[in-house]
Amino acid sequence: MSSPIARPYRSKRQRPCDQCRARKLGCQTEGGAPCQRCRSGKLECTFDNPPPKRARLSESLPFAQPVGETLITQPRESNITRESSVAGSGTQSAVPRFPSLGLDQSTHGLSPASGILAPGRPPTQFVQSIDQLDHGHAQLFGASAESDPWLLRHCCFDDQGMKYFYKVHFRNAGGVPTAQRIPVHFMISSEELTSSVKNETRAGTGEATRERLNYLVPLEYGRRLVALFVKYVFPALPIISRSQLGLTAPSYQLPEASVLEKVPVHLLAAIYASAFPFVAHDDYLCVLSTYHASPVETLWRMVYELVTEEIHSPRLAVLQAALLYVHQQPREEARHTTADTPFLWSFVGQIVGLACSLGLHIECRMWGIPAWEKRLRRRLWWAVYAEDKWRSLLMGRPPYIHPAEWDVSDLDEGDFLVGPRQSFSTSSCDTEIPFRYLINLTRIGEEIHDTFYTLRASQLLNADFTASSELGRDLLEKLNGWYSSLPETFRLPNWSKSVNGLAPYPTSIHFAYLLLVVYVYRAMLRPMARSSEPPLIFDLEDMTTTSPLPVDESILDFSDLPEIESLPEISISDEFGTGEATLHAAEKCASILVNFTRRLTSSDFTAFWYSWSRIGFATISNYLMLLLVQAPNVAHAIRGRHLVDSWLQVLRCQSQSFPLVKLGLARLDALHWAGLGNTFVLPLHVQEAIVSPDIPEA
Repeated sequence: MSSPIARPYRSKRQRPCDQCRARKLGCQTEGGAPCQRCRSGKLECTFDNPPPKRARLSESLPFAQPVGETLITQPRESNITRESSVAGSGTQSAVPRFPSLGLDQSTHGLSPASGILAPGRPPTQFVQSIDQLDHGHAQLFGASAESDPWLLRHCCFDDQGMKYFYKVHFRNAGGVPTAQRIPVHFMISSEELTSSVKNETRAGTGEATRERLNYLVPLEYGRRLVALFVKYVFPALPIISRSQLGLTAPSYQLPEASVLEKVPVHLLAAIYASAFPFVAHDDYLCVLSTYHASPVETLWRMVYELVTEEIHSPRLAVLQAALLYVHQQPREEARHTTADTPFLWSFVGQIVGLACSLGLHIECRMWGIPAWEKRLRRRLWWAVYAEDKWRSLLMGRPPYIHPAEWDVSDLDEGDFLVGPRQSFSTSSCDTEIPFRYLINLTRIGEEIHDTFYTLRASQLLNADFTASSELGRDLLEKLNGWYSSLPETFRLPNWSKSVNGLAPYPTSIHFAYLLLVVYVYRAMLRPMARSSEPPLIFDLEDMTTTSPLPVDESILDFSDLPEIESLPEISISDEFGTGEATLHAAEKCASILVNFTRRLTSSDFTAFWYSWSRIGFATISNYLMLLLVQAPNVAHAIRGRHLVDSWLQVLRCQSQSFPLVKLGLARLDALHWAGLGNTFVLPLHVQEAIVSPDIPEA
């Protein structure tokens, strides 16, 4: 770095240094030379090359009239605008030029007859990244945004889709509008516009820096962690770009340290933390982890601090880090047995909102952006979609994403290519197939939620067994169709076989399939039991001595009410035998779940699991208890009791090696600790089945 030197040339407007002017970037020299950019990049900051002289208006425009006469021209952007504006530049395209105003180029857009300079627009647009813009971040102008996309379509964008202003610019996505596709534009804002608000919402102390990250995880270790992430996490959650990491081979491959230095700190820390559970599969890292404390907790804290700060000026890396953050596994023992706080669902809402701000919900295949960015944006959208749908179902929340507000097409083989021109090969993309099948399963999960578990659907169907049964059969057929679409090697009979210590197919996706079957039967069982009448409501604060109505204390005596131990009343004797068949099928489903969890092995435990899976184990505990409490006769009650007992034993055994089941175990243990008879209103035959363990299973 050169020492500070006096400027050899000064003017009323401080011109940029040679490095910044060559890149058409703003030059910040408030503290004197070298400028801020050269200082951070360790570049020589010089002012040796004066700017080229601009052509006069009369020399550039053959039909121009002298200044002050009636010629109307498009106003030129000032030097300050040109030198301070953010110039977006993708890694695979040239540095963008500022929009042509007809002053130093050809007379494109001029009307010779009138001598008027008309705003021109090039007929082509070069590919340029929307995400990798220098010193600016993009957010979508939606259809009803303050800047009307149907007005912006008339803007004079340059050949890279940019229209520059001072601190805020417009970017045309390119490729639209076409038939049934709306205009898509982004607002590109300068980073400095968000600096103050970032300080207001900063969650940490400013220690989440690259230096701190490299101290916690040296780059040589980081290279191995990234390779582990690609091998073990990416197949189930493909939300990074292997092309941008220089990883073009399907096998275990270490990225270059120089590449990792360019990855944003929040994303790199999230990748490291997500890969740490798999260090046992690396001969070098497994030894280090034996003698050194894990930095995972510190890494996740860095991720959260930076995400909450950078969400004001987001890029795709912020969304990637946030998605990985919600899939972290609890590290404290107590957190394995407690439910997620409302923060998590609110954070998922932030993720969905961020994805929509970045325009991920809009089909991008026709846009003028690099191929790797198209693939990444599409995979990211489907990852966000899956997160919203699974958590809304498992947590009983209205989903954030609505069908009428997105149009991204289904994933295909082309979304998992590596490099710009690689042709698709099934063998090289086998590891990506699980995520595609999860998305197909998620679409069915959304339909199950819409059919049975929205507020309106629950109100309409909770007492209608016939309608629930018909709808349930249709959904079960769709689930069977999904399962039939799996390759033969991915079917359940083969799920316990492993290759290189891993299950051949992510067990968590098989588990997700069984969970959806549970949700269908759970909805079909709702109308098969009649609810007790709700209690009378008394507001003691309104029962004052000044009340004009007399208070009869006898109405507070419930001793004369009829016995309610006969509730709930079960009706399975419909003329077609549908009720009995439904109960048998629901019990068979429960038995499969018990056996599935019993047969989980170490290869399944060490695979990647979606963090919402632990809610699923608690859901199963609740489902098996439902079969017992609503059992219509002694035979079903005995089967229900055996299923609950078997499930409890399996969870206690597997929880020693698989913490994800502990929430389901805690829920079941709590019910037994309080006593089932004290917790539920049980029919006599169910009470007998519970207190008489010697009754054989029917």
